Amino acid sequence: MRKLSIIIVLIGCFSTAQCQTFKGTVYDQSTDSTLSFAVVYISGTSIGTYTDINGNFELNISKCGSKPITISLIGYYSVTLIEYNSNKTYKIYLSNKINELNEVVVKGKKGKWETYLRIFKREFLGVSENASECDLLNEKDLRFFNIYDTTLSAYSLKPLLIHNKALGYTITYYLDKFKYSFQKDDKRIFNETCFILGNYLFKDDLLTLSESERQTVEDRRKRAYLGSRMQFFRLLYIGNYNYKGRFNILLSDTTISTVFLIQPTIHSKLSVIKKDSLSGYLKYKGDLFITYKKMGTTMNIKKDSVYFEKDGFYDPFGVVFSGEMSDRRIGDLLPFEYLLK
Repeated sequence: MRKLSIIIVLIGCFSTAQCQTFKGTVYDQSTDSTLSFAVVYISGTSIGTYTDINGNFELNISKCGSKPITISLIGYYSVTLIEYNSNKTYKIYLSNKINELNEVVVKGKKGKWETYLRIFKREFLGVSENASECDLLNEKDLRFFNIYDTTLSAYSLKPLLIHNKALGYTITYYLDKFKYSFQKDDKRIFNETCFILGNYLFKDDLLTLSESERQTVEDRRKRAYLGSRMQFFRLLYIGNYNYKGRFNILLSDTTISTVFLIQPTIHSKLSVIKKDSLSGYLKYKGDLFITYKKMGTTMNIKKDSVYFEKDGFYDPFGVVFSGEMSDRRIGDLLPFEYLLK
């Protein structure tokens, strides 16, 4: 079985949002001109808006908890803001990346582009059944570089458009960094890692489907949710956990009879502290081994307290997953608004 550690990072930090409307104007950093049709959104959701012809925007964030807000535009690096309130109109400056990307030189053998694309899709979309039904609609916008025997990096000239037929979503993904690396000997590839940096916005395609197609998609969404990182953090917030022995924890969802077994690798109790009605902190430092239906995941906690929210959102800089949960990539993601039916 492939052992792969993956870090999928949503750019941003975490603080309590005090306002209901986030508003401002988006500018080009180099020319100081306003930018129309920039996307202002909450990454990992379907909540977003566009700047108007004068670069102005207003975004209703009343249902967004304390998630960071991202501003993206084709040809520019995304910007993510931490603190925001209704008493201020923000000026946001985006830096152009077209020139930098055009200077990228592909350092690989000619005729290898299809091979690089195949690796990218495997690591970015995943290898699950849902991932196999994802179409990358603008794959020709990808640029591969720094290609050595054990490293592959990628940029995209435009946001990646992903049509996930299995889960009924179209995803716009603003890719800022992709780096896949591994070690190998004469017999095998090992120590594979993949670092993905970016933000993404969902569009729900459910209403375009027939009744029977909708039911099939809903069933697939449910299977994608069960055993996911989203379900895990939602159950942590609910607090349906009991200690099995002195340290091991059973984390259960009583409505659908699913159970995670959490086993600390050091003899230290895990605790969850609720910050408010939407968020909390996971307190533990080290590795947790998590089992769901005989499938194992290692959760390496980097911080003393890891911020997370009721809807399954968590601080990606505080946690690194490897194993079953990390194997669920873009092809198995659900928006934070998803509710199990």
